[in-house]
Amino acid sequence: MYRQELYNGIAYSLLGDTIVYLLAIYFGASNIALGYIASASYIAGIVLPFVPQIFKGRNQIKVQSLVWILRGLVSFGYLGLFFLSGDWAVILLLSVYTLFNVFRMIGIALNDSTLKNISSIANRGKVVANVNTAYQSSSLVVRCISALVLSIQRFSGLVGLVSMQILGVLVNFMASYEMARIPSRSTVDYKKGRGVFVLLKEAMKQAAFSRRLYLRWLSTAVAVVFALTTPFLRVELGLSNSLVVVYSVVLGLSVMAASFVSKQFSDRLGSRPLVLFSSIFSLFFFMAWALITPEANPVWFFVLGFFTNFFIALIGMLVYRLITQVMPDDETVAFNSMVNFFVAIIAFFVGLISGLLGDLGHISRDLFVVNGIAAGNGYTLVFLFAIGLTAVEILVASRLQEYGAYSSQQAAQVIFSMHGLRAVSMIEKLERTRDPAKRKFLMLSLGGNLNNLATSELRLILRSPFSPDKRDAVRALGDRPRKALLDDLIMVAQDDDSYVQLDAIASLGAYRKEEKAKNALVNLMLHGRWSSVRSMASKSLAHITEGTEYLPLVNELSHSAKHIDEIIDYLIAKRFMDKEGTFYQEFFISVEQGRSATFRQTRYAVIATFLKFGSPRLSLLYEQMNLGSPKDFLSPFLSEARDLHQIDQAYKTVLSYFEKKDWESLRSFCMDILESSDVSFDPCFENLKQGLLKAKEMDIEAFDEQDAVAMLYFSYSLGKNAQN
Repeated sequence: MYRQELYNGIAYSLLGDTIVYLLAIYFGASNIALGYIASASYIAGIVLPFVPQIFKGRNQIKVQSLVWILRGLVSFGYLGLFFLSGDWAVILLLSVYTLFNVFRMIGIALNDSTLKNISSIANRGKVVANVNTAYQSSSLVVRCISALVLSIQRFSGLVGLVSMQILGVLVNFMASYEMARIPSRSTVDYKKGRGVFVLLKEAMKQAAFSRRLYLRWLSTAVAVVFALTTPFLRVELGLSNSLVVVYSVVLGLSVMAASFVSKQFSDRLGSRPLVLFSSIFSLFFFMAWALITPEANPVWFFVLGFFTNFFIALIGMLVYRLITQVMPDDETVAFNSMVNFFVAIIAFFVGLISGLLGDLGHISRDLFVVNGIAAGNGYTLVFLFAIGLTAVEILVASRLQEYGAYSSQQAAQVIFSMHGLRAVSMIEKLERTRDPAKRKFLMLSLGGNLNNLATSELRLILRSPFSPDKRDAVRALGDRPRKALLDDLIMVAQDDDSYVQLDAIASLGAYRKEEKAKNALVNLMLHGRWSSVRSMASKSLAHITEGTEYLPLVNELSHSAKHIDEIIDYLIAKRFMDKEGTFYQEFFISVEQGRSATFRQTRYAVIATFLKFGSPRLSLLYEQMNLGSPKDFLSPFLSEARDLHQIDQAYKTVLSYFEKKDWESLRSFCMDILESSDVSFDPCFENLKQGLLKAKEMDIEAFDEQDAVAMLYFSYSLGKNAQN
């Protein structure tokens, strides 16, 4: 499809309206004829009701490829322009262009169905945008080349224009070949008695259908009127053929820009708010077209053309997306034929009206005169007509309903804010990035972006049963609390079979002022299926309450904890809930429970981090000990600990205790330090002291090197911080 659109962009640029406009003006065509050319690409849709009957049961892609070949063949008729002049040349030109568009419209009706088949609801906006980008990129290249060719005097007239059309015919055949290669099992369906008026009547009964169709017809009508800006440059401003082609290049660039915007936003925000905003902006640009004078610098007309066409093209893509949402699967071709049939009728009348208004240049030029200064141009009435159509378009768009689309206010917060644009950029990068480290960074950035688009993306991730970003998304909500996602976070936290349940429970601890979060954590602590859930809920609840209300329950639950991660959670919970530090009195409880060396080391190290005794760190002592150098690991600590008188006096003696594993003598030494240390000024220090003193009553055989290091470390730390 993309390759076909590349070739099609070249072919239509050479066979389409711009070259035809220039040929018509070359032969002296009237404004009505120019208006007809502007609408001819749509008028040809009048034949579409007969397409399902003629091609019933045929493979859809084969039919589409055939009509593309036929539209190329009829274009050889332009060679007859070398033998005609005046009105007869114009009649031949319009006849060939009409036949060209008849076959083109049949192909477009089938193309809509093809695009629907190769895309899904989730990526349709992106696929349509990419198709337009492929089309416009090749179109821009060939239009630039055309502008250069036409700037050469030898090729600026009839010879150059017709030669480019014949080249377009050859490239058109290449587009047909690529189209034929698109795999498709779809056939053209036709149900007797299901004509365009029956389908129209059914569609009009449903608001979801009717308002979308109104938008399609209105957007087409506006596009037909805007197409007259191309002959406007030649007729009103007198620009050369090459500059008119350059103008078409500018219009192509605007369509590519519109494709990019549609790709970025339409699938995320929905079409409705974007159609509404685009219609409002196009209204203001049409006002500028109506008021600008021919004496203005031509650059301003190119700028106006770019921005006006940008919004018109964007509306066209978005409306197509809206139509495909309601397009019936079993009558796709018939439905498209009905839509384009009425497009043809509307385009015909809009084209004629625009042409007639263009003939009223003498009225247009005197329409806006203030203090003797005139504003406007010979096409002012044409542009006022476009303003009226756009105003109706705005009214219809404002009443459109689209499931899943953002509200206008929400969409504005995304499109017109730096946070919203950054959110779009981050989401786009997430879709392309595979590096785990970069994805984590992007998720952290997205978690810090409070725009509603970032919120929606995070909600989607939270609702996914499995996503590589789900854990990072949950943690991001803990780092940067987002009230809008609190219910979603609670849902994950209460799901006993969610693989990120513990992360979600941990993140709830950041929602300190939310009663919902507190109630959810209390319920999980009391009734959680897993012990790890209860311990994590206790830790998060402690962050929220920081009171003693749930301390007795936490103490009770902690005594039955099995795993070290649960013990750490309960210790952290107690630290926040128990300001007096009474839990330190259970300092040696892991010894009484017969826990492993790793378990006890971890528990002691965690307690040390609570008290922040400073250098040296207890965990550093265990690191050195675990490296396998038991004779050396203690010396640096004891050297630093000589600021305590008792250790300074017994430096070598303490080392010998560890060498001989004389834990009883070490216990007596530590107890002497503790008993002589007055730490009553700090309840936590005092409770820790009482917990350490319980070692006197315990069986020394239950102690080993882990406990000895802890006993020495905490005794020294309390002695160092004691009152003199």
